[in-house]
Amino acid sequence: MRLTITGGDGFVGRAVVRRLRDTHAAVELLLVDRTFSEAGPERRLIGDLRDPAVLADATRDCDALLHLAALPGAAAEGSPVESRAINLDVPLKLIEAMQGRRLVLAGSIAVFGAAPAGPVEDDTVPTPDSVYGTHKRMVEIAFADAVRRGAIQGAVLRLPGIVARPAGGGGFGSAFLSDVFHAACAGVPYVVPVAPEATSWLCSVTACAANCVAALLGDWTWGEAITLPALRVAMGDLVATLTTRFPQACITHDEDAILRRVFGSYPRLMTQRADALGLRADPDISRLVSAALATG
Repeated sequence: MRLTITGGDGFVGRAVVRRLRDTHAAVELLLVDRTFSEAGPERRLIGDLRDPAVLADATRDCDALLHLAALPGAAAEGSPVESRAINLDVPLKLIEAMQGRRLVLAGSIAVFGAAPAGPVEDDTVPTPDSVYGTHKRMVEIAFADAVRRGAIQGAVLRLPGIVARPAGGGGFGSAFLSDVFHAACAGVPYVVPVAPEATSWLCSVTACAANCVAALLGDWTWGEAITLPALRVAMGDLVATLTTRFPQACITHDEDAILRRVFGSYPRLMTQRADALGLRADPDISRLVSAALATG
């Protein structure tokens, strides 16, 4: 089987490649990204998917494609035109190019907007309130229409907060959710910009990669987007788990009202559709931390 992974050198992309190497070593991989930080046995395609020639090369010979490449939320808000080109136009072109084959698109919980009313379930109506979330929602609608027409197989997966991304998290307004891991490990002072009772939906990159691979290699198709399972984590509980593991950690809180509203006010999450398909969250906060530290 020939698989293409866009964003193959990104944080989630590298985890997906590791998962495929460990569990499906016989598949043939083509990794697509604008740059690559390290060599590997897989075929590489360096280029920008906004270039029609690069997109054609990425889709020409594959049986299934996982699209992870994106412009992150904060960067998208600062450049709506670039977000449209990357987060909307490229996925729409992939839907056209992959007709008759399997396509899995990385969506986002940003389609629910900031501080969604809860609980959030499969039938909760998306109400995006950002450029990033709006473009992701538009892709969901286009994908659902392609499934309705029988033109495509696969799914759109709404990714939650994935930890622990590299420190600094360029372009991600939620970078603090990962930066706190790195600060705890290093034993350097860190101020969390939300209160201890702030809640977020989190998933380790290991669990996220497992779900992406399961969807890419699956034989099921969903027109409606699938919200991936995640742990609803209170920031105080995350800090307590980290400081138990790293007693030298010095973590305090100083709440930013905007960050609290956007990234720290998530209600209870129920993902019956994903659960029925065998997609899984990290079992508990301790194991989420262990998995995040192993790859963060």
